[in-house]
Amino acid sequence: MRSSILAFCGMLLLGSTGAFLLYVSILSILTVVVILIASMLMFQLGVQVEKQRHRVPEIPSEETMPEVQETRSSLGTSLRA
Repeated sequence: MRSSILAFCGMLLLGSTGAFLLYVSILSILTVVVILIASMLMFQLGVQVEKQRHRVPEIPSEETMPEVQETRSSLGTSLRA
């Protein structure tokens, strides 16, 4: 009983795959496969680049920043005609 159910499920899978390939052209299937593989490869490349990237602090500390002179300009002393 169990083997006949497994055989039926195998035939059903094979038949539905064959019917799918009859209705959908192989070119569109290959296009989707290529896009999915390219997306996976780009993701893997991003993971590798992130692992190799040197960590740079986003906000540098005061020790590494040069001293900045404060310049104040008064808005009231602009050029007037």
